[in-house]
Amino acid sequence: MSTDKESSAAGTDNRPPMLIESDYESWKIRIERYIRGKPLGKLIWRSIKEGPTPHPQITMIEGQGDTAVQVTRDKTNEEFTVIENNRELADIQATNILSQGLPRHVFNILNQTRTGKEIWDNVEILMKGSGKSLQQKKEELFDKYERFRAIGNESIYDYFVHFHKLINDMKITQLNIPTHQMNTKFVNNLPPYWAKYVTNVKNNKDISATTYVELYTYLKSYEPHAMKTLKKQEQSLSIVDPLAYLALTTHHHTPTQTTTPLPSTSSLTLPP
Repeated sequence: MSTDKESSAAGTDNRPPMLIESDYESWKIRIERYIRGKPLGKLIWRSIKEGPTPHPQITMIEGQGDTAVQVTRDKTNEEFTVIENNRELADIQATNILSQGLPRHVFNILNQTRTGKEIWDNVEILMKGSGKSLQQKKEELFDKYERFRAIGNESIYDYFVHFHKLINDMKITQLNIPTHQMNTKFVNNLPPYWAKYVTNVKNNKDISATTYVELYTYLKSYEPHAMKTLKKQEQSLSIVDPLAYLALTTHHHTPTQTTTPLPSTSSLTLPP
């Protein structure tokens, strides 16, 4: 079940995703997708990136004959064309959407900003200047990647979800791992009862020419057989060491598992 914080970060059709300061890079992706899904999405996004459209003007001739002069003035609301109305509405929505996607303490800092672009640029400055640096985030994620292992005899689905989230976080911070290494990491750290099927994958798949998502789909078809293997292993263990079997099965059937956050290793050398 998702927490209120996760739901707020994800947003809804009528509510933009809320900025979580420790997850700024993900928020930028989510808020852009949310905006582009709006009826005036392209105009709103352009307003945020390039600034609001200047107030439409109209040029008129005043006077007659030799005294006639051209006068340029701002259009009144009644003189706006449909296109000009849409651009003004997009500018307003750009400011409103970004304001609604900020936690109160961040909004209070930026509440004097007038345009979507000003909000966007200032949030960028605030987030880049607070919390962990991009390099620190890369080091922590690389450390988690190096230490990544299956959690006990978890299902292949749970294993895939953990791995996929880690890889996605790495992509957001532009921490790239070669495909072959990523795929090897994925198959080599599955729970032990998958060993036979991992060997099958290595013998029948070109790991350097596929993705870990495709490997997961391929292995998932063997899950019924893998579960039989696990059951045999547990039954064998119950005969040899009943106490160990009891501890294993209790852990295996626990509905939720909590993992301890892994420490950062800032001295690691990251791949280029």
